Amino acid sequence: MEKAKLWLRFSVFYIYKVSNLEVTISRVPSPGAYTQTVISKEKKMKQKIIILLTTSLLLNSGLSAQNIEKMSKSELRNHIIFLSTSIDSIKNENINLQESINKLSENSSLLEKKNKKNELEISRLNELILKNENEIKRIISENETTKSKLNEEILTLKDSISGVLSTTNELEISRLNELILKNENEIKRIISENETTKSKLNEEILTLKDSISGVRSRTNVVSTSTTFNSNDFLNKYYFDQVPLPNNSYSLVLTKLIYSNSLSSHRNYYDDYNNKGGVQRLPEILDPNSFTYWGVKPNVDTKNENFNDLIFANNSEYLNSKLPRIEILKNKLFTLKYINGTEESFLFNVKKTGSADNNNQRGILQIELANEEVKEDGSNNTAKDMVWRFFVIGNECYLALNLNQLNRIDLKLFNPNTIEYYHDRQYRFTDYYYAGTTSGNEVYLSRNIDSYMESSNYINPDELIYLFKLK
Repeated sequence: MEKAKLWLRFSVFYIYKVSNLEVTISRVPSPGAYTQTVISKEKKMKQKIIILLTTSLLLNSGLSAQNIEKMSKSELRNHIIFLSTSIDSIKNENINLQESINKLSENSSLLEKKNKKNELEISRLNELILKNENEIKRIISENETTKSKLNEEILTLKDSISGVLSTTNELEISRLNELILKNENEIKRIISENETTKSKLNEEILTLKDSISGVRSRTNVVSTSTTFNSNDFLNKYYFDQVPLPNNSYSLVLTKLIYSNSLSSHRNYYDDYNNKGGVQRLPEILDPNSFTYWGVKPNVDTKNENFNDLIFANNSEYLNSKLPRIEILKNKLFTLKYINGTEESFLFNVKKTGSADNNNQRGILQIELANEEVKEDGSNNTAKDMVWRFFVIGNECYLALNLNQLNRIDLKLFNPNTIEYYHDRQYRFTDYYYAGTTSGNEVYLSRNIDSYMESSNYINPDELIYLFKLK
């Protein structure tokens, strides 16, 4: 009986607690109808929860009242704990619902603000659309009015044109025919005058051609198609040997003439191989057609292979081995060598006579008289030099051979001949004795091209070296 009373008390307390669950709803200043709907739904939800819980409790109470005597205290205590846990769960659910309501209220407020903003924008756009529609109607109306006026003007002009044609057409046609006839007569006159002028000009051209032929035959002028470089020093100096007060020049290798011409001078019938024909021709080649080999300095030559002592370069390497030229007061000609020494000359410039011409072309010659004096007081003429400048095409070059280059301390050697230092002096040999390379030599080989089967070293004596002064 005590258990039944205890159960009845707890049931009444449970119903009281459930019936007094509070749902707090925030009031948003302007949430609108949406917030009121949320409040109404929450109240209905609360009522349904109370009815369901009460019904469940009464049903369970009836069952418990019939079996109350059979339940132990521990079972009753567990049941009470279960109901308490249910109450706590409902409270938590209430809290979650409260948070959802708050979020829904905030969203409702934001949506309402956006709706108001959208309504203002829609209103503005509607006004703009209406304005544009009115403008389109106005333009269409104006165009229709303009079109009507233009059509009226066209009709008026057509009537005017018809009237003019009917009265003046014949006069205008007659005037145009007279003008056409006049122009045709003028064209005929111009053609006749042009034929006369053309005939006179042809006669003058023939006369001028005869005059040119006469001038060429008298002055031996030979025309060439090669462009003349008037800015080049030697090209200008060939025609005008102006005084050189204080000038400095570098020797720059520009062309090389390889080999000499060779023809068979034997009787045609006796020359079974060549039949008196040309056997070889010289070639004028650019410097980049060759490789310029230098020697590694300070290398022990004993038991060394020649190719292991050399390295490849371009023509700039050869140019770097040449002395620099300085001319003072158009009299003193000085060669400044790369080893720091100098050699000075008195120089004289002249053009050779016709007997010394090169292929009927004049030659410019510089004579360099060495200033060194022998022990007997006479001039050391053995060290004098003569440099000649030749014209090829329309370019003037200084032409030097191997001996002349050796004279100005450029050591162009045959392959397998090397300069080495031994017993405190430099020696030259075709065989490698114990010694150290000087690194002064230069060797040449022709670069292979599509007309060659192989490339070999060149005897430097087979070349003529053409230089510019820059």
